[in-house]
Amino acid sequence: MKHLKSAFLLLALMALGMGNATAQYITTHAKAATPGQQRGIYYALPRTVIQLDFVIEEIELLEGPYSDYVYMIGADDYIMEDGMEYRLLDVMMTTYAEADPNATFFVEMNAKKGDAIEFYLTPKGILQGVGIASTPSSDSQPTPLTSHLSPLTSQDRNFKYQYGSKAKSPEQMAYAAVEMINRIRDEKIKLLTGFQETAFTLDTYRQMYADLDQMENDYLSLFVGKRIVNTVVKTVYVTPSKEVPSQSIAKFSTDNGFSSGVSGPGNVITLQALSLKTTGSINEPSQSAVETISHENKLFYRIPETANVKVSMGNEVLLEKRVDIAQYGVFMLAPLGKTKLALDPTTGQITEMKSE
Repeated sequence: MKHLKSAFLLLALMALGMGNATAQYITTHAKAATPGQQRGIYYALPRTVIQLDFVIEEIELLEGPYSDYVYMIGADDYIMEDGMEYRLLDVMMTTYAEADPNATFFVEMNAKKGDAIEFYLTPKGILQGVGIASTPSSDSQPTPLTSHLSPLTSQDRNFKYQYGSKAKSPEQMAYAAVEMINRIRDEKIKLLTGFQETAFTLDTYRQMYADLDQMENDYLSLFVGKRIVNTVVKTVYVTPSKEVPSQSIAKFSTDNGFSSGVSGPGNVITLQALSLKTTGSINEPSQSAVETISHENKLFYRIPETANVKVSMGNEVLLEKRVDIAQYGVFMLAPLGKTKLALDPTTGQITEMKSE
């Protein structure tokens, strides 16, 4: 009986020795690795980050200095007090990749010098190839859109003080402005009817009329006020989660504008990223197995999942688009050693495979 047990023990030791002899590479989840005690490298698979650029129109309302006398020009639509208004013009979506902390692995290297292979990583530590590499720059983060600001001068903001006079009352100044408006309108009619004896080219007529039109609008603004418009871009970054597919990301109102997060007044803007289960037929390992089991001569890659991404404000859909989301995908194992692999650094998917 003792001889039989010894035989079984010898076979087990031989099998263990043969296994270690062939295990040139051992891949372990970063949570289970022991830093500094093994020879190897860490690599990460990517996760998808969604960048949303909200184009906002900011309108500064300036009350005209003669708004109390707006009846003199017969206008009903005028600015009664200084203030701000906001309009949401557009939403644009882009995606980029960053290293996924939940998909970071350690590869222990026991290969002999002649059997060594090259690992290619992006500057973010995302694996893009073993033996061969895919395009290295495809995981770069897009630059937020530059804010487009209309140039504002002190003349724009303080127009109401330029037509004041200590010698005349505001009402007298308002009457003087009305007289100027009427004179400008008479000049426009003369220009259109050919009252001037001098012949001008068509372009000259157009320019003269445009100048008169601008002068009229300037005087009218003394009564109805001015709207000064800026266009700005607000950027929000969202990391989709399969466990929490809907996230509140910002608020917007016409009175208070745009604010990231959910504090403050306004309508809530939400991002919903629902999986379309494009990888539903693949039998993937459990998360527990990925994090606790070591794999010999294999490494993890990921097949991304397609999701329907919708950005909404209340019941209004602002943007809807289908996007590949890496972290929604499934983990798979690929052979490592005599196989060359190229991976897409934005998804973690194998794009090229060569076996020796």
